[in-house]
This record gives sequence, C-alpha cells and structure tokens, in this order.
Amino acid sequence: MQINIINQKQEIVGNLPLNPELWQSPYSAHTVSLVIRSYLANQRQATSKVKNRGEVKGSTRKIYRQKGTGGARHGSRYAPQFRGGGISFGPTGQENYRCQVNKKVKKKAFQSVLSKKNAKGEIMIIDKINLSEYKTREASNLLAQLKLNDKKILIIFSTQESKNEEAKRAFHNLPKVEMTNSKLINIYAMINRSTLLFTQDAFNEIEEKLKHN
Repeated sequence: MQINIINQKQEIVGNLPLNPELWQSPYSAHTVSLVIRSYLANQRQATSKVKNRGEVKGSTRKIYRQKGTGGARHGSRYAPQFRGGGISFGPTGQENYRCQVNKKVKKKAFQSVLSKKNAKGEIMIIDKINLSEYKTREASNLLAQLKLNDKKILIIFSTQESKNEEAKRAFHNLPKVEMTNSKLINIYAMINRSTLLFTQDAFNEIEEKLKHN
C-alpha cells in the first residue's frame, strides 16, 4: 500500500509506503463524534455573564406595603419576575465547558478519519510548496495547477514550514483554504474539508506521530 507524491505541476515524483495498520482503520463514527464534541466544547469560553437580583444596582425600598393592597407580597423591584430585575439561573461567567477524551480514543478517531479520506482519494502529498512570489495570486495559480481551486482544502505544513509566515499569508485570503501544521492538526478541520493537502515533510511527521502515540 502506497501513496503518490506530486510536484507543483501535478507530476508524480515518488511515492510513500503506507502502514496498513494505520491507514486501513475501520471508520468509527462514534469515536469521531466524541473527539469532535470534545474539541468544540474546549473552544468555548465562559464569557457570558448576567446579574442576579443581588447584583442589580438600585433602591432597596419595598415596592408597596405588605398588607392591605390586595396584591401579591413583594419586596425588591429587582426580583426576577419584574422587568429590569435580576436573572434567575443565568450564566455566571464561571462555567467549565472542558471535555476530555483519552489519547487512545483520539488516536483511533484520527486514524479513522485519515483512512476514510485516503480510501476516497481525498489526500494529496506535494513534495514542497514554493511560490515565485508570496502573493495570493500565486497561491491561487498553484491550486489551479493542482485542480484544487474549486474545493475546500486543508493545507498541512510541517512544523518547520509553518514558520514561513509569508507562505501562509499568500494562502490566507483564499476563501476555501484553511492551513495548519502537523502538530496542531485536528479532526474537526479534517472533517470539514473535502481535500487534505500535505507537504511531504508534514506527512512524514504525521506518520511518526501515529507510530509513537
């Protein structure tokens, strides 16, 4: 089992052997779902905050006397049942949305998604990305040469390549392109893209990561 390596002209310049244990994993929708839920939960920030009746500023005078009015008994005008009053059981800004899954589950889900993408021909490996100018136009021309300009793609750079800010800036303004590196790649980004474009160095780093985790 192997996968082709292409250059920027879409010519095959080599191939890489694939370990069947890593690249022929059965797809586990449940495991993938767990990891995606965990990822999205961990992106949440507890920034919503409302005031309860004790935090609303204003007079503490009793609205009207206790007896003799025929109405229900009320004290503060800032009780939750009144307009402008405090909120009951609202967000406090201290919620903890963290959701953890263990390493084995993450690895299984990662292999599951990669195997499915590979089986559907949605993984491409390019030897390297070199632009004559680091311009959006050049980046768009490169994707057109690779016949990817009309697809939603995720470009995965190696850890070293991702330090090239000029290259990333060239792809940044393309609406259907998202970028990451082999260290930060996540399942949610992979699922939401029709094609994964790895550089050769990034692909090698991913394989090493799967072998040793």
